[in-house]
Amino acid sequence: MSVSRAKRRQAEHKIDHAAPEAKVFAKPHGGWIATFQDAIAMSAPALAERLGVSRNSVYSSIRNEQAGTISLNQLDKMAEAMGGKLVYAIIPSEGSVEEIVMAQARKKARRIIQRTRAHMALEEQTEGLRNSDEMIEDLAGEIAREMPRDFWK
Repeated sequence: MSVSRAKRRQAEHKIDHAAPEAKVFAKPHGGWIATFQDAIAMSAPALAERLGVSRNSVYSSIRNEQAGTISLNQLDKMAEAMGGKLVYAIIPSEGSVEEIVMAQARKKARRIIQRTRAHMALEEQTEGLRNSDEMIEDLAGEIAREMPRDFWK
């Protein structure tokens, strides 16, 4: 197994194991800053003092988190000031990493098979060809294993 393939497998394993855990941590209605503040009973002025910023800056950060415009760096600083730790992940919205890769590989394989069949039909060479769906699945498996440079195009 090549180094890049091994590295990809390790990343896939990490994401697939993190996915079920991460799905439990949906962002609370008021955002994580406000929720954590409530949990530890820390006021905005107290948090502002720990951060060395104004109270308005803390409120602004809370609004930015709720709006989805806060930076990870800022969120990390807020968490640390409250004695917490920022944890984030990118996980598949549905299914597994392999399913995402195979869906893309099937798209590529379908285009290749359709082009090939069209050329063969022009040359009257389509007799005896296997079912397109079988050919697509076989080719998709090979494409997914190799992941050529143009894989995501």
